Amino acid sequence: TNVVVALLDAQDEAVLFAPYYFNHQMAIQMTGGSDRIVLGPCDKAFLPDAAWLEGALAGRAEGKSCIKMVTVVNPCNPTGVAMPAEHLQRLSAACAAHGAWLVVDNTYENFTYEEEGHPEHACVSGDHVVNVFSFSKAYGMMGWRIGYLAYPDRLHGELMKVQDTIAICPSIASQKAALAALGAGSRWVRERVRGLAENRRVVIGALEAALGAGSVVGGSGAIYLMVRLPVRDDFRAVEWLTERHRVCVIPGSACGAPGTVRVCYANLEAGKCREAAERLRKGLAELADRGDAAFSSTL
Repeated sequence: TNVVVALLDAQDEAVLFAPYYFNHQMAIQMTGGSDRIVLGPCDKAFLPDAAWLEGALAGRAEGKSCIKMVTVVNPCNPTGVAMPAEHLQRLSAACAAHGAWLVVDNTYENFTYEEEGHPEHACVSGDHVVNVFSFSKAYGMMGWRIGYLAYPDRLHGELMKVQDTIAICPSIASQKAALAALGAGSRWVRERVRGLAENRRVVIGALEAALGAGSVVGGSGAIYLMVRLPVRDDFRAVEWLTERHRVCVIPGSACGAPGTVRVCYANLEAGKCREAAERLRKGLAELADRGDAAFSSTL
C-alpha cells in the first residue's frame, strides 16, 4: 500500500495481470483506484503477456492511456509459476521505455525448483523498478508483518512521506527477528524448500488423477498450483469441497481467474498432505463425473 500511495496519483492507471494476487488489487482499491486498474492477460504458460504490455504502454505515449505502474509477482502467487529472467527483463524494458514503474513482488524468491529444470528466481533493477521482499513465507514470519523494499534513490522522499503518516510499523521484536533470519540466510531456506518436493508431487498426482493431464498449471515456483475446474462456478465449488470433502482451496475468481482454484501444498506434514490430496482427488473426480449436479450432494 505504501508503494501504491507513493507512485500513483488520482488519474493514474495500474496494471495487474490476471490471475493476480488479490491483496495487490485491494491495495489499489483502498487508495481510491478501483476504477483505474487495467487487467492484463497471461499467456498459455500463465506468464504476463509481454506483447500486450508493450502495446498498452505504447498507448500511454500516444495519450490513449495513463498507465503509471505495472505489478508482477515472481514466483507468482497464485499460479505457482516462476518467471524466466528474459521474460522479466522484457517487461522491465517495456516499462522503462514508456516511463512506467515496474513493481516486482519477490515474496517467494527462495521457492524455486531449478534442480528440476524450472527457472531460478530472477530479479531486475533500474531507476524505474521497485522490488518488494518479505520475511513472511521464507522464514515463517507471517504474523510478524515485516519486509523491505529495494528502490531507486529518487523515490526515497515520497516513500518516507507516506511512511510518516502510517500509524503502525514493525515492532522492534520483529525487526530483530528479521535480522537474525538474514543471518541464517537463503541457504537455510532452500534446504527446507527442497522438503516440499514430495508434497508437490503428491498433490499434482492427485489433481491429474481426478482431472487429467493439462488441468494443472504451475509448480515451477512459490507454493501454489492453479487448477482448471470441470465446472464454471469456482466459488460454489470451493464451498462444496469444504462442506462435503473437508478440504479447502481458494476460488480463482478472487484472483481474476474464474473457473479455477488455487491449491497450496505447503504447511502440511507429509501424512496430512496425502490425506488432503486424497480428499481433493475424490471431490474433483466427483465434480468431473457429475458436473454442477454434484452441488446438490450433502454429507
